[in-house]
Amino acid sequence: MKNIAQVHLDGNLTADPETKSLNNERGERVLTSFRVAANHEWNQKDGNKAVSYFSVECWGKLAENSGRYLRKGDHVTLIGDLRQDRWLDAEGQPRQAVKVVARYVRFDSIVPKKSTEASDKNADRDTNTVAAADSEAVAA
Repeated sequence: MKNIAQVHLDGNLTADPETKSLNNERGERVLTSFRVAANHEWNQKDGNKAVSYFSVECWGKLAENSGRYLRKGDHVTLIGDLRQDRWLDAEGQPRQAVKVVARYVRFDSIVPKKSTEASDKNADRDTNTVAAADSEAVAA
């Protein structure tokens, strides 16, 4: 029986995404990574908003589009699977990190062009939704 470790995230990118091409026995694959800051409904004891930060990665066509269209500060809504990576550091100590492998990303900050004149920020960003039912994302 498969357990569910799915997440639905809504937040803003903390920096521009990083995209790279990886070559292995499966061929060339595109990976895009970014972090999302998500505000909580409650405040911390000092009165500031509580915020959580999540590492996100996308694969394949979704990675290409995320790398091309997303920028620091952009608002996104995404659905993905949680994945825990485990490794030994240089001193041999066990380490772990949990990240979200996105299967769907909606680019909420991108406004469709209303005329032939687009703003500088959105000049090459003329869509607001990119989704992937990419089996590559789950297989990563």
